[in-house]
Amino acid sequence: MFKVYTKSEFIASYQTGVRDFQHIILTAVNLTGTTLEQIDLSGANLIEVNCTNCNLDRAVLKKAYLGLSNFQNSCLNLVNFSEANLEQADLSWADLTNADLSRANLKQANLKGANLKGAKLVNACLIGAVYNSTTIFDSDFIPQEAGMIALKSEDTSIARIADTPAGKRGAIEKIMSWCSPIKFNS
Repeated sequence: MFKVYTKSEFIASYQTGVRDFQHIILTAVNLTGTTLEQIDLSGANLIEVNCTNCNLDRAVLKKAYLGLSNFQNSCLNLVNFSEANLEQADLSWADLTNADLSRANLKQANLKGANLKGAKLVNACLIGAVYNSTTIFDSDFIPQEAGMIALKSEDTSIARIADTPAGKRGAIEKIMSWCSPIKFNS
């Protein structure tokens, strides 16, 4: 069962020591600069959440729906993103050291400048994800073979996802319009 949270309810619960937020709904909320270490957001619906400059080290976001969310400049060390939907998410300059991205959907995600050292990318969908010369991968990972797009550092033809206007459609309408939503199996 999903529980809908407002930003203030969510932050207040976390500050009182609650770490289990599995299957919550929290959309289009600005959490910039928030510390959410070791939080469990498994199966959560976090569409268009702004987590710029957040600390989510050791968080669990397994099977979470994070499409269009912004994790720019965030600490995401050892985060479990396995089977999460990060389609069109902005992970630019994020520290994803040793993160588990196995079976995650990273289609068209922005990974410019991200640190993916030690990240588990087994069966991750990276088609159309962008990276640049400052993106850090393990030496045996070949981004072109995964369908990723290399950008030159001076390339401005692809705008940052976070700078793209949301348009007139709400978050729920966007969810319904996407052709292949993740199915959550318990």
